[in-house]
Amino acid sequence: MTNRNFIKGIIIKKIRYRDYHEILHVLTEHGKIESFFYENVHKSKKKVKVSTASEVTINFFSTSGMNKITNLEIENTYQNIVYDVLKNSYVANMLECLNYGIDSSFNLYKLLKLALTSINNDVSEKIVCCYFFMQILKDHGFIFKYQKTDYEYVGYSFLKNSFVDKFNIDYSVFGINDNLVKLTYYISTKNIDFLEGLELSNKDLIKLFSFFNLLFKEYIGIETKSYKKIMDLEEMLSSK
Repeated sequence: MTNRNFIKGIIIKKIRYRDYHEILHVLTEHGKIESFFYENVHKSKKKVKVSTASEVTINFFSTSGMNKITNLEIENTYQNIVYDVLKNSYVANMLECLNYGIDSSFNLYKLLKLALTSINNDVSEKIVCCYFFMQILKDHGFIFKYQKTDYEYVGYSFLKNSFVDKFNIDYSVFGINDNLVKLTYYISTKNIDFLEGLELSNKDLIKLFSFFNLLFKEYIGIETKSYKKIMDLEEMLSSK
């Protein structure tokens, strides 16, 4: 096989095609999304079954249509994510964003691999998602701005594109407390290793995740369907 028909990447979407086939969307190690036809995967017992967020190596040949898989091997299933409904839901949120085809000047594969590894190693999936969104936002030129004040911050004004205090509230303000405002600064300036040791209540983490999803909607133009599912799941888990 030549390098032209061998690729390594992470599966970000699976589409069932007819009775036995699948179309796999793969974020390759080069940071590009490519599609592959996985023929008879639900018919043949010899073919490896895969799930989204799995890291794979693929041998394929090009056709006039879609690249056709000749062999697929799983490199990493991120097992702790697969068997955890909550972790899996947050990962699905990141994968959905990538499936919209985000333009980026850096390698999104490396960012996703770092995010998956961190969540698999039990770093908070909410913190990791916020970090993931922040890196993409920064790449698109977004930076946090802070109103000069002697008072505590109470929210982020989308009208002023700035964190504001209680004396500067407008209709566009998303309420977020002063401690979480400080955390957004760390998320935007520190690496993922620093964030591992942070301890926050689940309520604050959900608030932070909601904030970053809203930022992503406003500044990148992507609104995910998986966000509502996550909120419903969190509500269900908190009511138990």
